Amino acid sequence: MKKQNAFTLAELLVSILIISVILTLLAPVITKRAKENISINGGSSNKINTRLFIYNKSDSNCSEISGVNNSLSCNFTIPSGVNRINAIAVSGGGGGAGATQPTIETGKRLTVANTTAKSSKTQELTITSGMSNVTVSELIGSGAGGGGASWAQSEMNTSSNCNSTNADAYQAIYIPAQYNGGKAICVSKYNVGDEYGPTIQGGVKSLQGSQECDNWAAYYGCCWKGNTAGTCTAGNGDYSGCRRTMCTLEGAKRACSYWNINGSSGWRLPTVQELKAWSSHITEISVGLGNKGLQLCDAYPVSASPRCNASSANICKAEGMDGRCHPWSIWSSTETKAFSLSNGNFNQSYEYPVMGVSARCVLDADSQTLAALSGGGGGAGAYIKNYQIPNDVISSNIGGKIKLFSAAGGSGGSSASSSGSSGSNGTSGLASYVEVYAPDGVTLVWGIRALGGNYGYRATSTAAG
Repeated sequence: MKKQNAFTLAELLVSILIISVILTLLAPVITKRAKENISINGGSSNKINTRLFIYNKSDSNCSEISGVNNSLSCNFTIPSGVNRINAIAVSGGGGGAGATQPTIETGKRLTVANTTAKSSKTQELTITSGMSNVTVSELIGSGAGGGGASWAQSEMNTSSNCNSTNADAYQAIYIPAQYNGGKAICVSKYNVGDEYGPTIQGGVKSLQGSQECDNWAAYYGCCWKGNTAGTCTAGNGDYSGCRRTMCTLEGAKRACSYWNINGSSGWRLPTVQELKAWSSHITEISVGLGNKGLQLCDAYPVSASPRCNASSANICKAEGMDGRCHPWSIWSSTETKAFSLSNGNFNQSYEYPVMGVSARCVLDADSQTLAALSGGGGGAGAYIKNYQIPNDVISSNIGGKIKLFSAAGGSGGSSASSSGSSGSNGTSGLASYVEVYAPDGVTLVWGIRALGGNYGYRATSTAAG
């Protein structure tokens, strides 16, 4: 037989070394290839303006949540092309959770499970002969309510636009954003054509009594002065519902667009959305704001607004119309029909552009910033586990009661109701306890308590809770 020579150990080690060097040299190439095969697509840089949702039941994007107090669900439609949204949520304090699953164990089990806020539960067990080794397996104090949030809006004051501090200089009332569908405005205190109100402009015909606005005059607009209401009252302010100037739609538009009191510009008629927002806050807007509010007159007022029913015919006369004035209605910039105020609500009316209707001019207020501050969180309740009731307490009180009390959670604080005000504090959680009573059912002989958490502090207009 012929022998084959094998590798020596030295030759084998040299071969392994050569292979290792080759793999080391190839490593960067392999890594580079792997990296070249990985790609990440970047996102769009589209941005949108900030959208603020506040607790506003009249917001068409929001609806109340069934079974949850003072809570709204709001839908936000994402514009096309947007792939990133930053959201900040600030809420009122939540109610503290009730104590959960405290138990007393003997041969029987005594359990009170309480998961309902603001609700406490109690259960009792009679002490019987031979009962011993009674253990409190879990006893939990209830959670406290968090403090309410606050918010504050500030204005970027300029010399040309109206704001909350200079509205009087424009013979206007400042309407905060929460009363105007989310955007603050100033509204003239008086109708177009009335004393201190926007002036009737050149080209607009000023008429008295039963003078008629003919077709030629209607093209440029007409306004009627005098007693334009039928049934009317003065209300609680200084602006009677009886003698208010009425204008056609064209007359109202011209008066607003030309009004430049104290160098201001940009006055217009209110939008439909603004009038609907006023309906939800008609009492505040009519009488609750400074200088007696807008004092809008109402066909059938339910607040302190003055009353102004339709006039008899032949006062606000226009060709083809019945000649009635409509002081309880108001022109809008986005409709050719007016909106009537009756029983505190604005509803679309069917007044034609040449009829005599009330007109108020509005001016967008200075831009605003909003700062929201959170209330403090409520504290958790204390927790006691596996604590044995002394046997002599049990054996000396046969016929008595062991009472288990599962405490209600604390209430959450309310959020601030207006800009610059504070939220309210939450309330502390209650103590859960186990107590042993003598056979008379009245005398307390032993007890152990797990205290509830401390309440969360409210946020102020300048600081979080």
